[in-house]
Amino acid sequence: MKPNIYIGSNSIEELCHLYPNRNIHLWHIPEIDNGFLRNIKSNLGSRILTQQTYHYGMPELNQVAAMHEQFSLTVKDPHSVILGIGGGSLMDFAKVIRFTTLEKSWFKSQLDSPLNLIPDFVNKHPLILAPTTAGTGSEVTGTATIWDFNSHKKHSFFGTEVYADQAMIDHQLCFGAPWVLTRDSGLDALSHAMESIWNKNATAETRDQAIKAIQKICNNLPLLLININNSEARKEMSEASLLAGLAMAKTQTSLVHALSYDETIHHQFSHGFACAIWLPIVLKIAKELPHQSLMNDSLEIALGQHLSSPKGLLDWLKSLGIPASDPYHLTQGQIIKIEQAKQSPRGKNFLGSN
Repeated sequence: MKPNIYIGSNSIEELCHLYPNRNIHLWHIPEIDNGFLRNIKSNLGSRILTQQTYHYGMPELNQVAAMHEQFSLTVKDPHSVILGIGGGSLMDFAKVIRFTTLEKSWFKSQLDSPLNLIPDFVNKHPLILAPTTAGTGSEVTGTATIWDFNSHKKHSFFGTEVYADQAMIDHQLCFGAPWVLTRDSGLDALSHAMESIWNKNATAETRDQAIKAIQKICNNLPLLLININNSEARKEMSEASLLAGLAMAKTQTSLVHALSYDETIHHQFSHGFACAIWLPIVLKIAKELPHQSLMNDSLEIALGQHLSSPKGLLDWLKSLGIPASDPYHLTQGQIIKIEQAKQSPRGKNFLGSN
């Protein structure tokens, strides 16, 4: 299922019309603009049962499990709504806690298996997500990424039941995001879009969404490096993130993401940064695949002649401050990682995984 999508300036004000007779648990990041937060709370008024700030960064397994258990114990209204306002980490966290249950082991037992049917002992709360970054697309996907840094593992909480019910993409919520967060989020969206093109599950619809997303990101992310307060560039990046998220939700991710997980687990690099350092390498591998004229044409339309060259993409990323790996001088370690990643569940979506 797809969430209902509200997009554009002031779309966040639609909140007052959603679930008008239900109470709301509000979760938000600490960096949210105070003016927007006051406006949201004013619109919702006494319907807000609880307001909590998410301070925790990437969702970590034991921490999320503990918070899920605590939230399940404290929620008294089974019909209440979860509203999550933040980046991908908060939205992934919100996808978990919207399922309340007194079965302490349920959340961990559900990881890495599709959640397509809700057990009787689990209550599913309606979920509204509003991103404060233009990148992850989590507001329109049916997956939450959960990290176990102690065991060096990445887990997925996913399935048809995990999608949010409502997604509110208001680019004004991204105002105030610093450059590095803006850049890494944007490169996350770029990775989603490019991965949707060199993907075995690509369709005409996902290619079209990915091409539009890539064009918007390549044109507007450098503008935000020059002026972080460029409102039109923020708007274009939010639209690009949505398009990339919609494409990725259908195709799932591919080789770049399979390679990025090791970088995040061992070095705790941000997800967008971890993906971006592998993009030129995988672009070169993709362009060397035989009999892939549709993929190559799509990449050139999306990136333009200059950036569709691995060297051009490498230089572009470096201009944004990303120390991407040189695709023309791979180490033996990188070659081994690539071959291993091709055999992973995500890597097998890559057109060249055979």
